[in-house]
Amino acid sequence: MKKILITSLAFLILSSNILFAQTKEFIGVIGAAIGDIKNQKDEILENGSKVYYGDTIVVSEKSNAQVLFLDQTVITIGEKSELTIDEFVYDPETNDGKFVSNIKSGTIKIITGEISKKDPDNLEIKIPTGTIGARGTEFVVLTESNNESTVVLLGPGPNNSLGMIPGNLEVSDGFNSIDITQPGFQTVVTN
Repeated sequence: MKKILITSLAFLILSSNILFAQTKEFIGVIGAAIGDIKNQKDEILENGSKVYYGDTIVVSEKSNAQVLFLDQTVITIGEKSELTIDEFVYDPETNDGKFVSNIKSGTIKIITGEISKKDPDNLEIKIPTGTIGARGTEFVVLTESNNESTVVLLGPGPNNSLGMIPGNLEVSDGFNSIDITQPGFQTVVTN
């Protein structure tokens, strides 16, 4: 009896893991695709392709992609770049959620969405040399190697003509952190 119970429990756990692995959670869409863009499974991504939790988006030379996420975050991925979505949870009714992405290489531009607007601590961008937290803003990350990343705050600034709330970035190398609050300012994070 005990052996049947253990076998049944093991089968139940295994089947639920298989079911979970087969269900992909849709979190965004490729809004614009130019050139050779693929995911971690080497599937071609083009305009309108869905992006799922856990996807890695790989953009080749002379190519770029723009990803529109459910919380209205917009990420533009430049040529020879790679980005992984480590975590994305979002409730559109309350704008609660968590968004963690990992820039592995290349040039990435990010315009933050509702998750960051509601709680900036719930948006984290990992880079090879540290992490970035953002509060309602637009910024660019240039990662040329695992040893150096440049982070530039694009805006909006305190005197913007759109009436937008000024944003800021908190950039950390794991030991030290710096706040960037002035558009056009940057920091270089090294190992």
